[in-house]
Amino acid sequence: MNLLVNALEAMPNGGRFIFRVERQGDHVAVAAQDEGHGISERIRERIFAPFLRPRSATNRPRAFCRVGIVNRHGGTIEVESAPGRGSTFTLRLPVSQETSADRPSTTVAYAPKKRARVLVIEDEPDVRDVLKELLTAEGYVVIEARDGAEGVARCEVEPVDLVLTDILMPGMSGWDVAAACRDRFPTVPVALITAWGIS
Repeated sequence: MNLLVNALEAMPNGGRFIFRVERQGDHVAVAAQDEGHGISERIRERIFAPFLRPRSATNRPRAFCRVGIVNRHGGTIEVESAPGRGSTFTLRLPVSQETSADRPSTTVAYAPKKRARVLVIEDEPDVRDVLKELLTAEGYVVIEARDGAEGVARCEVEPVDLVLTDILMPGMSGWDVAAACRDRFPTVPVALITAWGIS
């Protein structure tokens, strides 16, 4: 999802985005290719450093792809890119040695008794749309807010089971939202999301 969001931000005028997956020995390679602005060599050298999130039109938030998660799974990530020529991010992850025979053959039927209502507070429309699509596909009812103040106001007028808020937003930050919810709606859990990853 992070690679897709990055690619969309790098192609404001449209373009092609391609996922390729192939087995390479004892690894699986996942390549994410876009036709966006590309990345300068200076940024490319530091792109997987923690907390790097460039915001210019030609250098989008690529550290958003969670290098730490890739490393913890014993994988690697690399990028090929040049300004004006798009970017290709390639993740290589080890193939699990577990086979279907190793897993218990149990089927769990899950039917939620009620559709939980999730308030998504996110100031970037593309990210908000992706989150809404993912949550809706899992059966949640999604309420959207473009900033912290709007999110808190929505909580005042309609029931919410969970607040999912971005941390870095203009005006009222995610931390401010969490504090306001703790004071006004102490029974509603709040989850914080951010592109500031730790590798």
